[in-house]
Formats: sequence, C-alpha cells, structure tokens
Amino acid sequence: MISLRLAASLVVLLQCVFCAPQGRSGDSVELWPFGRIPITFTNSVNGFTRERVLASIQEIQFDTYSGGRECITYIPRKNEADFVEFSTESQDSFGRVAKPGRIGGRQVVKVTDSMAKADIMQLLMYTMGSYNAFRRPDRDNFVQVNYDNIPTAFQTFFAKVNDTTFFKSPFDYNSVTFFYPFAYAKDPSRPTMQAKYEGEVFPWSVSLSDFDIENVRAGYGCGRGAVKCSFENDICKWSQDSLNDFDFVRNNGPTKSNGTGPAFDYSNGIGYYALAEAHGHHNQKARLVSPELAAGTYCLRFYYYMSGKDVNRATVNIRVGSVTKEFKALEGEQANQWNVFNDEFTVGQNFQVVLEAAMGQSDLGDIALDDVYYYRGRCIV
Repeated sequence: MISLRLAASLVVLLQCVFCAPQGRSGDSVELWPFGRIPITFTNSVNGFTRERVLASIQEIQFDTYSGGRECITYIPRKNEADFVEFSTESQDSFGRVAKPGRIGGRQVVKVTDSMAKADIMQLLMYTMGSYNAFRRPDRDNFVQVNYDNIPTAFQTFFAKVNDTTFFKSPFDYNSVTFFYPFAYAKDPSRPTMQAKYEGEVFPWSVSLSDFDIENVRAGYGCGRGAVKCSFENDICKWSQDSLNDFDFVRNNGPTKSNGTGPAFDYSNGIGYYALAEAHGHHNQKARLVSPELAAGTYCLRFYYYMSGKDVNRATVNIRVGSVTKEFKALEGEQANQWNVFNDEFTVGQNFQVVLEAAMGQSDLGDIALDDVYYYRGRCIV
C-alpha cells in the first residue's frame, strides 16, 4: 500500500513537470544576469564577520560550480548599478525583503557580529533568488506551521508563496533555507514548525542540500557540476576499497586517542567527517574510492587533518582499470588544524580517484577527511 507521504510527493512531482525552479515566482523574481552578483561591505562590518560571509560565499561557489565554470559568482562591486551591500547598520532584517533575487539598485543585507553560518547561508540563498523551502505552496502536505506560537510581526516569514515551487524536486527537509523548528517562537518550549511524518527532521542546516544545489543550477541554467561529500549521513558515492586493511569510519567529535585527530568536523563543527583511525590499525592502510569518472580534466578539493607525532602518509591516487598510480602525497604531521588540498589533473581514460591513509606505528597517527569535492574542469582557485 502506498504511504500518505509518498502519495503527497508523487502529486507534487506530477504537478511540477513544467514548474519554475525553486525561488522563481514566474517572472516576478529577477535572477542576477549570468549569475554575477556585485557585493560590497560597509565599514560597520568587522573583519571576522566579513571573513565568515566570504567563506560562505566561497562554499556556495564551489557547490554550484558546473560545466567548467562558476554558476554563481560574487564579485567586488565597481560601478554596477545593481549590487548587494552587507551592513550591520541597516534597519532591515532577514525575511523583510519583499521578494528574493535581484531587487535593483542598492540592495542592503543586514548581518550581525554573532550571526550563525546557517543564517548567513539563508541570506545568500535569498539574495540569489530562493524562497525558503517551507514556503512552497505544497508545504502543508509535509510540515505544520503553528501560527498561534508565532508573533504577528513574523508570520509573513512563514507565508506560502503560491506561485513558487521547486524545480522538479521533492520537498526538501534538508534545505539550508529551512528555519530551525523553534524559530521566532512566542513560547520557546513549543515549535513553530513540525514535520508531519515521523522520523523526518529539518535540522538547522549550514550547507546547501543536494536539492538546493540542483535548484540553483537549474534556475541559472548551469546544469550539473561539482560532486561534494561532507559525510553527514553516509560516505555518499565513495566506497571502501576491497583491498583495505581496514575501513574509514564516519566520526563525530574527538577521536579515541588524545594527541591526534580533530575534535570537530570541518563543515560546521557539529557534524561528521571520514576518519582513518590509527588505534588498532598500526602500519595498515584504508582507502576511499570514487565512482568511475569519464576521461578529462578534473579538480579535486578536500580538507584533511593530520595531527599527531606518528602521522604517516596520505596520498591521492588515480586508478585506471587495475593499475593505481600516486598523484600527490602528504607526509607526516601537517599542523593541528584542518588544511585544504586543491589540485587538478587530466586523465585520458575512464578512471577512479583513490584517497589512501597509511597509519604509522602508534595510536598517534589518525588521518581525517571532510568536504570532498570533485568537478570537471580547471580548479577555480
């Protein structure tokens, strides 16, 4: 028997065959020409907040990169008539803009020194042209909005937008545009939104979901692009190598051994990362293998943590058929922090990427990976 939830999803998909992308409201939402968004900061925005906004922008540009080019590009404003200005002094606040996308002229986005990354990502998505996922016209099939627990002044933040839907995609509880369940609550012990199906959650996401990425690409006509794995739910399309001595595991928080490994993941500080744990695996190797990729030029980017007095070696390898060749190696301790690997390569045949972690002689040699991207084309930075 078909479930009520599945039936609701099928209805949405059937209705959405010719829908506009998420964040498009017919012709009422204007997107930025060629995905180029001029930005500037007022002097009221301190250096720390500016860096957090720029880091979020860089993440969006990586996530939506497609077809050998950036789908969305935030550029320093020169003399463009339409631009976004980040300020801490504006009286505007998140959600008060009449519509998402390009408004025209000086478009002020208010940020605060204490603003969470999730809020920054939502502001950027709104600026690009995406309404909040829970404002879809079909949202009542999936979530319940408790208006009696929302102050009148904030109820418009939760209003459905009747002519806006996702682009041929199901309802996305994981969208970065979702508020957390108790947002704007009069009574903080009661949620303002709750899922209608048991087991569904909408965490306060800090990164774009797969559907967020595809909807941005669809809206701006970019097609498919970068493939990312943040290890939040699984190891994505990567697989454990059949030749492993032991396997990578998804880990949350510190590793078992003091003096090695990260205490937090890179993505958001509360999530998961891939860990090759030295404890119990001295002088052994673990490998993650990508899906088979078509011949061509690719960029590979990931974050790695190699801290501990007996950290041995991590390598990036290219496998063609049964032959695996080393591309780049990282040797020994690499400072007690997340570091970035970013490099490109060209392969003339179909191939796989193999990420290998070789353990040292003691427990103090953990190697961790997070936010692994690959995309076709030259590296963009």
